[in-house]
Amino acid sequence: MAGRGRRIYFLTPTFTPVGGVVKIFDYVNHALSLGYEPVVCCPETYKPTMPLFRNERFSGISPENGIRFTDLEKAAVGPFELAFVSWPEHYEIVERRMSRWTLHEQVICIVQNVRWANPKFTGGYALRLLTRPMARIMTNEVVLEAVKPYLNTSSLNEVIPLGHDVGFFHRERSGGLGSPVRVGYTTWKSDVGDRVAGILDGRGFEFRAVRDPVGWDELRDLYHWADVFLATPLAEEGFYMPGLEAMAAGAILLTPDAGGNLAYCRFGENCLEVALDDEKSYVRALEALRRMSLEELERLRQNGYATAARHTLEQEREGFARFMEHLEERLKRAG
Repeated sequence: MAGRGRRIYFLTPTFTPVGGVVKIFDYVNHALSLGYEPVVCCPETYKPTMPLFRNERFSGISPENGIRFTDLEKAAVGPFELAFVSWPEHYEIVERRMSRWTLHEQVICIVQNVRWANPKFTGGYALRLLTRPMARIMTNEVVLEAVKPYLNTSSLNEVIPLGHDVGFFHRERSGGLGSPVRVGYTTWKSDVGDRVAGILDGRGFEFRAVRDPVGWDELRDLYHWADVFLATPLAEEGFYMPGLEAMAAGAILLTPDAGGNLAYCRFGENCLEVALDDEKSYVRALEALRRMSLEELERLRQNGYATAARHTLEQEREGFARFMEHLEERLKRAG
């Protein structure tokens, strides 16, 4: 196989299934499929009952299947090993434990967020890391454009479009909205959904929220219930996965411009635009949505389905396979 057993240390701050952590474990699976030996480094202790590992997608990543788990601080990159980091501060851990013969590009950094280019993010440490030599994966073109002015151009820098198990969230539907219109949202990044519900609940709309980070089953239930999903992101996002998941479920998406979500959001085509954290803007969009024709609603929904279908894990794995071929060639030339 392509990996020939080469070890890759995957550093993660937690086993809580938030977006950035889920993507690290997608790459653990990709590495396994390519013949590499992943070692998971985390300050938490592995338990098969954790929500992350209860998901079928990651249940095979376990000590019973030969996957080694170790403490975060024990990640060490020898001359023939690799490290995979996503959190900027994890580079400090790896850097302290690199052998004198380890090449800089043996550290793979996945840049998942436009915040890396913000000098206020991590006190500017993430931005400075962009100038350091290492191998980098950007998860979409929007992230690349944000960080491009700071990238070390002597290093391997490639975009691998973000993949997701969109089929898990899919629900086939057509036609108009319900009566009342069912509106779903989450609250862990913003309370704007609650403010919108305070204005419109009972006026032809019904609202439901997920208030804590939960597993995929609970999120899928929310998307499948909702006619409309309110995206409530932070100002700077790397992708904002709930928006794509809602599209896969056939829910009409209302979303602000949050940076990385423009990798898949096309306002007026597969979603409708609202102003960030502005409940009046969401209210106006919901009232306008209720007046839309069946043809307009179906166009948004079908374009959402088509968008979700372009972001599969299979395509991401193929991109990673090409990236690793390029990296292995570079490491071989460097001796």
